[in-house]
Amino acid sequence: MRRLLPVRFVAVVTLVAAASIGTNALASTAGASAAAPARCATLVASLKGVGTVTNCTDAANTGGSGKLVFNITKLTGVVTWNKTGTTTLSIKYSAPKVDEPETAAHSCPKGTELLITGVVTGGTGAALKSIPTGSKVSAEVCAKTKVTLELGSFFIF
Repeated sequence: MRRLLPVRFVAVVTLVAAASIGTNALASTAGASAAAPARCATLVASLKGVGTVTNCTDAANTGGSGKLVFNITKLTGVVTWNKTGTTTLSIKYSAPKVDEPETAAHSCPKGTELLITGVVTGGTGAALKSIPTGSKVSAEVCAKTKVTLELGSFFIF
C-alpha cells in the first residue's frame, strides 16, 4: 500500500500540472482573440484585384501597409505586408441590399458599392500572429474605375 501512495501522488500532480497548462493555453488564446483586429483605412486596387492597403493598425505586425492581389475568379487573395509576412484570404462579395445614392455621407456612386466578407486562411511571419487563421475579413468598397474603400469604412482583418 505504501508503494501506491507515491504513484497516486505523482499521478495527481501530473493531472493538476496538465490541467493548469491547458488552462493557461486557453487563457492565452482568449487574450489573443480579444485583441482588436488589424484594419486599414485606405485601399486602392484595380478592377483586376491588384493594389495596396495603407494606414493600417498594428504596424509592428503589418508594417502599416501591404500589397494585395486578389484572384477574382477563385475568390482568394494575398496581402504581402511591409516586411512582416503575409495574410491569405478567402472572400465573397455582394451588392448591398439597399443601394444608397451618392451623398456627402455615402461616397459610392449608385450601383458601385460592394460588401466584401471572408476569412483568413493562413499567412506567415509576424502578420500571422496578429491576423490568425480564422479571423473574419470585411470591407465596404466602391468599384467603378478602381476599387476604393467606402467613405469612413475600413478593411478589417
